[in-house]
Amino acid sequence: MQISIRKFENRPVDSNCFLIFNEQKYGIIIDPGTQNHQELYDFIDKENITIEYCIITHGHFDHVYGVEDIISRYNPICILSSESLLYIQNSKKNLSVFYGKQFSYKIEKYIAVTEKCIINWHGQKIEFYPTQGHSDSCISIKINKDIFVGDLMINGEKTVTKLPSGNKKMAEKSIHEVLNLDEVEIIFGGHGESMTKIQAENFFFNEN
Repeated sequence: MQISIRKFENRPVDSNCFLIFNEQKYGIIIDPGTQNHQELYDFIDKENITIEYCIITHGHFDHVYGVEDIISRYNPICILSSESLLYIQNSKKNLSVFYGKQFSYKIEKYIAVTEKCIINWHGQKIEFYPTQGHSDSCISIKINKDIFVGDLMINGEKTVTKLPSGNKKMAEKSIHEVLNLDEVEIIFGGHGESMTKIQAENFFFNEN
């Protein structure tokens, strides 16, 4: 099945939000880090996309700040780790307290990822993997040959593991697991530009 991927920049902290949609105009939002993200909403309206899922790669403020708006507008099922579920409810855990935003929100309709799992989305296989390291809340999402890894891997930057619940050894293990998955070609990080698997191997296997 043909899918399209469109990237939107989150604010107030620069991070990546992704919109994935298929030929039938069903869509998935990954990491809505902007409240009232008008550019995203206008595109969804223009393309007449039905948002079915909101996926959170991890529970940090810059990746979840818009989740309340997304739920209010589209009523999707959220897919996230059980740790992210707790982070979103706690301004210290999601780090918003340090940005002066004090964001917290309780998600009611969700699927918690605690181990590798697969869902079928209109005939498309979506794979979920726990990939702790940047924090204990991290998951990665593989669709076809693309994988969305949040802040586990950012193009040209070492993985940040000094934030609460970060773990360098776990990050190294998760990076190796992601790069050893079958048929991965393009890696979409939570900040900056995407990278190829070869670029990631050359950087992370040498740097971590």
